[in-house]
Amino acid sequence: MFIEDKDIIAEPADMGLNEFFSHHLLNQGAPSKDIILIRGTIKPGFGHDFHYHEDREEFLYILKGSIEQWIGEEKRLLGPGDVLYVPAGTIHGSYNVGDEDAQLLAIFNNKNAEAELATDVSQQEPWASIRN
Repeated sequence: MFIEDKDIIAEPADMGLNEFFSHHLLNQGAPSKDIILIRGTIKPGFGHDFHYHEDREEFLYILKGSIEQWIGEEKRLLGPGDVLYVPAGTIHGSYNVGDEDAQLLAIFNNKNAEAELATDVSQQEPWASIRN
């Protein structure tokens, strides 16, 4: 199945923009119930705060920009072409530390279609203050 620009569902977010190519809860995009594919754009100085996916493994592929990537309490700087694997239930966060928009692809499996896409823990310690 081909997915064209008109099929992508754009969802503005404080951090930038999420573009859904495939999500089982949407009526558009690829009809896969097993894979979720999102292109995320993160504005400079913003990020996808610390969160986890209860029943979903995730790959993050950096398309452009400079991402301060956390997985648990470990931090690395990622750039275009870098990939991160996040096991289900693992807390992680992605922050744009560059001067331009950053983009990444988030690819999830969908073991439990009823689970929330993400559970925010950014207001809990140590996540609320770990970047300070």
